[in-house]
Amino acid sequence: MKQIFAVYIALFIVTAPVVLAEEAQKNERSQLRTLEELVGKENAIKLCAEGVIVDFHTATAYEYALVPKSLFAGNAFQNRVYAPEGYMVECLYLVDKNELVKNNARSSTADTSIDVVSKIVRSISKMEGMTYISPISGEEHILYKRMYTMAGKDDDTPVPDKTDGNANGLIIYMYQHDRLLGRCKYRISYYQSDDEIYMTFLNLTNINIGFIKAVKAEKFCANMIIVDCDGHYLVYIGGEAARKRISFISDGINKAFYARLDALYSWFVKQF
Repeated sequence: MKQIFAVYIALFIVTAPVVLAEEAQKNERSQLRTLEELVGKENAIKLCAEGVIVDFHTATAYEYALVPKSLFAGNAFQNRVYAPEGYMVECLYLVDKNELVKNNARSSTADTSIDVVSKIVRSISKMEGMTYISPISGEEHILYKRMYTMAGKDDDTPVPDKTDGNANGLIIYMYQHDRLLGRCKYRISYYQSDDEIYMTFLNLTNINIGFIKAVKAEKFCANMIIVDCDGHYLVYIGGEAARKRISFISDGINKAFYARLDALYSWFVKQF
């Protein structure tokens, strides 16, 4: 009996690493297939390798190209601010949930559930005071001097962030004092499922750069889609400004545009 037991132990010692390795490879393949379904094979491979994809669109390629094939993808297309030409930037990020926990200074067991994500993306006031690196000067600045949830569309009184319960169907109004773009007001609409969050921003006031009216009211839209992919979150952030391009400053506008979309991503991951 002892000899038989010893044989079983030996077989376990020999085969266990192989089984575990095969299971790990299976899980990795499964993760890749999930991403392939959402973003296609080429983008899935690039995300796994680099963690981020950024697309600066040109005037002749003015269509969304990185929107994942997820439940709320159609909302992003429905909420477009169409124009013959304009500015458009799209970003895809692949976020490892384990890394979110490791980077959490408060807890080694941080909750990374979709319900927590839902609360995070409604915590508008948490954007106030966040910093960024200016794409023009290379220096660090405060991006948003003031950020809060408004009492209503026509009432810019600050109210607590609406983080209770499920976000599905929620509409809120946001006040934002941007370092470069000044004071702006937005409408934000939310949709939530068991494994996905979608939010879309629409400017209710003109967006100005100094004395220049850069974008008219309701001509800027940004979309954020967050999809739970088992051990990761796929994060899509894209935005467009429907206005005629100005060739000699287009590069600077694209960089400033991207800096603000990337700030949304930083706001998301830093709250875990």
